Amino acid sequence: MLNIKGGVGKTTSSLAIATAASRSGMKVSVMDTDPQGSATLWAQAAEDSNDPLPFPVMSRNQAEIRRMRERRPDRGGELVIIDTPPNGSVVDETIRTSDFVVIPTLASPIDLQQTMLTAAQCQDAGKDYAVLIVMARKGTNALGAFRKAVEEYGAGIFDTEIPLREDFKADFGHSFRSNLNGYEDVWREIKEEMQ
Repeated sequence: MLNIKGGVGKTTSSLAIATAASRSGMKVSVMDTDPQGSATLWAQAAEDSNDPLPFPVMSRNQAEIRRMRERRPDRGGELVIIDTPPNGSVVDETIRTSDFVVIPTLASPIDLQQTMLTAAQCQDAGKDYAVLIVMARKGTNALGAFRKAVEEYGAGIFDTEIPLREDFKADFGHSFRSNLNGYEDVWREIKEEMQ
C-alpha cells in the first residue's frame, strides 16, 4: 500500500483490506513501515480496548522488507500487506518486494500528479499495480475527471471507489465494523487480479 503523497488513506486502506481478506478466511499480516507507526498504534489501541484486529500488525524497516523478498513469508498462502510512509527508501524496497501494489489516492489534481509518479515507479520496476480512489465524492465532475485521467495515462484502476465516510475515523483503535464500505469489493478485485 503506497503513494508518495501523504494523507491519502494508506493505513486505513491497509487495515480495511486486511480485514476483508481475514473475513474471507485468508491468513493475513500487516507490516507497518511508516515511522509514524499509525497501523501499529491502531492495533495497540484496539488491543487496549479489548477489540483486537483479526491479524497481527508488525513494525518493520527497510532491511526487513528486503529480507522478505528473499524469504517470502507469503509462501504458505498468507497475505502480507505493507503499509508505507509517503517517502524514503522503504518505498522503493516495498515496490521491489511486492507482487501487487495498491495506490490509494484522493481525486484531486495534486493527488493525481503524485499518484502518477507512484504508478511510474511501479511500471519502472515491472510491478503490477492499481490506483484506488478513496474518500470519493460520488457523482462529482472531479471524480469523473480523475478516473478519466488515470485511465488515459494507462494506469490500472480499481472499479471500486471508497466513499467519503466519517465512520472510518471512528474505527481507529477498534476492529472494523461489519460494513467495510467497499473494501470487501477491493479485496475481491485484488484476488481476481492475482489469479
